[in-house]
Amino acid sequence: MLTTGVKSLDELLGGGVAEGVLTQIYGSFATGKTTLAIQVGLLSRGKVAYVDTEGGFSPERLSQMADARGLDAGEALQRFILFTPSDFKEQRRTIGGLKKVVDDSFSLVVVDSITAHYRAEEQRRNLTGELAKQLQVLLWIARKKHIPVIVINQVHFDSRAERMKPVAEHTLNYRTKDILRLDKLNTPGLRVAILERHRFRPEGGMVYFRITEKGIEEVLGDGEKSE
Repeated sequence: MLTTGVKSLDELLGGGVAEGVLTQIYGSFATGKTTLAIQVGLLSRGKVAYVDTEGGFSPERLSQMADARGLDAGEALQRFILFTPSDFKEQRRTIGGLKKVVDDSFSLVVVDSITAHYRAEEQRRNLTGELAKQLQVLLWIARKKHIPVIVINQVHFDSRAERMKPVAEHTLNYRTKDILRLDKLNTPGLRVAILERHRFRPEGGMVYFRITEKGIEEVLGDGEKSE
């Protein structure tokens, strides 16, 4: 397992981000999804295949996080292998190509986000089957290479349910075994991670965290940290 760098979050996830499965992290804008994924990769020992579909990956942010933690920023930057598909078709080729790229030197694969291009093109044609195929490839990589794979997902407002829900919920939930939702709270800078599904941990558990120059940090004191 890979550590998130936050003790309470590792405990919520049953020890950390698990190998051999797809972990889905979803939430609205600026809830810390990308920061969390980068942090997991930063604290891992191997290479990180980072598929950035939204332009959200920042080398400057990675360097800041590394420096703030006393880590070698240059070494961290070299470990992150960045892929930037410009549309859903290119995303398919990129994810398919990972089967040949990812070897024993890699400790993590991240797709951030898996649904950005899908969402943009879904109105014109049905891409659910293609999305399912990409997830299946990622699951194959997770199992065959014995590494964690993080798929970040967006949210949309479901008028019937009258609440925010993950994009392509059924398709992603069928293949992601561990699901973590990130939300903002009224307190400035405070976030909450809620475990929506897990292979062996109880659902509904939550922990609080802050986004700082180090990345994601534990919330301590003032009754803010979960028991």
